[in-house]
Amino acid sequence: MDATRELLTWATHRNDPFWMDDPDQVQWLTPVPPKSMFSAGRNFGRHKMESMKGSAASASKLHSDFPTGFVKLGRTMVPHKSQVKRPKDVLDLDYEVEIVLVLGKAIDADSDVDPASAIFGYTIFNDLSAREWQLREMDNGMIMLGKNFPGFGPIGPYILTADEVPDPNGLVLWLKVNSELRQHSDCRDLIFGFEQMVAFWSRFGLVPGDMISTGTPEGVALHHKPDSRAWYLKPGDRVEAGVDSIGVLETFIV
Repeated sequence: MDATRELLTWATHRNDPFWMDDPDQVQWLTPVPPKSMFSAGRNFGRHKMESMKGSAASASKLHSDFPTGFVKLGRTMVPHKSQVKRPKDVLDLDYEVEIVLVLGKAIDADSDVDPASAIFGYTIFNDLSAREWQLREMDNGMIMLGKNFPGFGPIGPYILTADEVPDPNGLVLWLKVNSELRQHSDCRDLIFGFEQMVAFWSRFGLVPGDMISTGTPEGVALHHKPDSRAWYLKPGDRVEAGVDSIGVLETFIV
């Protein structure tokens, strides 16, 4: 990071256009090489309530002792400004703005590494979901296909390093579809915080470059009443997933 900062200072002082590119003109890549991600589920309090139909009694029974989650395959990962094709057999295509923790240190269940120190930085994620498939899978007690169609993992555009985030719980995330605000929250509504998620998923044996997503706040299309169909993503939609201080991840549905 020190070397990177020195290079940025040097390039800025040179004011040489060879070193500068227009962000609207570059071909974006994913901020880390695509690899499978550990994704938290129903980890924002108000989203858990909306997903349990507002029943506090039902919601209180859900992963009260440890996080629940699923695996997002690396092959789904696509960069900023990607076009994502809605599969032919999917009509209930949903959005989920999330924050992703990018690991910078190896950590496992037996290590004495402080979970907070293992976090290199944070980026933005849109956990696209085929709800009709996901709900059928959940009836069987699992989630896989509904989260892992091609392109269902827009991520980026930047990584905000952990040293720039004195209080991760203060991070604000939001999502817009065609400029209409659909989701907005901060991380104080997280059930399991950043360090807790790192500590729990470290049982897999995490290494630098591994990623953990936080889960999404309330406001997903699935739980809009009375008719969620009007809220699902369709070809032609422009989706902006944002986290204040990090940037905006833009995706186009085709």
